Amino acid sequence: MTTAVFDVRAHYERAVRANLSLWRQRLLDGAAPADHWEGQREVIWQAVADGLAFAVAQEEAARLAADTARIIERWGLWADWLPLLETAVALTLPPDVKVSLLLAQGRSCFLNRSFDDAIRLQETALALADTHQLTFLVALAHFHLTNAYLGSKAYAQARQHGAAAVHRLRSTPSTTLASLFTTLGLLELETGNYAASEAQFQQSLALWSGLNQPTQMARTCLNLGVVYQQQRRLERARACYTLAEAVLAPTASQVDKLKVLNGLGTLHYSLNELAQAEAVFRKGAAAAQEMKGLFHLRGSLTHNLGNTLLAQARWEESRFYLEKSIRLWQQANDEVEQANSIGTLGEWYEQRGEWATAVAHYDKALALLAAYPQHHWAQHLAAIFRAARARCADQVAAPAGETAV
Repeated sequence: MTTAVFDVRAHYERAVRANLSLWRQRLLDGAAPADHWEGQREVIWQAVADGLAFAVAQEEAARLAADTARIIERWGLWADWLPLLETAVALTLPPDVKVSLLLAQGRSCFLNRSFDDAIRLQETALALADTHQLTFLVALAHFHLTNAYLGSKAYAQARQHGAAAVHRLRSTPSTTLASLFTTLGLLELETGNYAASEAQFQQSLALWSGLNQPTQMARTCLNLGVVYQQQRRLERARACYTLAEAVLAPTASQVDKLKVLNGLGTLHYSLNELAQAEAVFRKGAAAAQEMKGLFHLRGSLTHNLGNTLLAQARWEESRFYLEKSIRLWQQANDEVEQANSIGTLGEWYEQRGEWATAVAHYDKALALLAAYPQHHWAQHLAAIFRAARARCADQVAAPAGETAV
């Protein structure tokens, strides 16, 4: 009588594949919302990592890594997911899986504000999709490139890829088309065309309302609120932020909840409700500090807190947060917002009568802003800082004991 030999490796491989199948069913095909499993994020990560380690499970693991990237993004965990994507994309896989992984990897780089890396990966994905005539993935690559070029302030390229994506997607309503309209709305907002920006966001909202995508709908509401706020249509802005907050309430979209909180804080500031603004910004900055990365969001919350404290003449505390925000903007690779914080620190020195130091800060801010002639907000800031610099320079040139008029 022969005794059967228990094959440990084969048994483990079956268990790995069964685990991948379980998590695909739970996250992508299950009746319960994917956010129900947010607390199991480390287990999900390990399931994909285990699958990538076995040849028989690699394709299935790679597909799960790409297909769940949006969920991981919503949970604010894309930095943790990026090593899995980098491992998967190096494997020998079918072209459609490789393209999906490249796009997910590029999206993670975009979220980390590494725009050059994002563009490189997404251009590679576009070329591969084009070669294999993967029609939808070609459209998706154009969509991602629209975002990446917008992030790098390359507006002509962003418009070119946006037009290519719209051409391929417009026949059928989809989450990608709705997201594309949001991106095009942001492009118009950055270049100062408020009417066109509002129209794009409204098109996006019309699609989101029928697609059951609360996080994406909330993002578009938040962006539309910014359009209204920059035009001083503050009650409309408040309605947008309130709707975004309500839509996000039942979700695990922690990053987006912080972005809405930031929007509400700026609205309080615009209405001169400084105590409310300070409370909101403090809450948001404390929560964002506990999350990995998020340099851009942390920079915004920290700057806004410093600016609010400056408006209350809370001198030392406001300078602390403004200086901290400059460091965060450097890590976030955003020179426009970095210039905004440097110029606001120049305002701090101006209000304290330290004219020469104020001039130096305004000069630094203006040097950064000069690189963005098509960026509406950058040029708005530049006009403000040039006028402030001139005031301070007059004070520096005034004879000792006199104040320039």
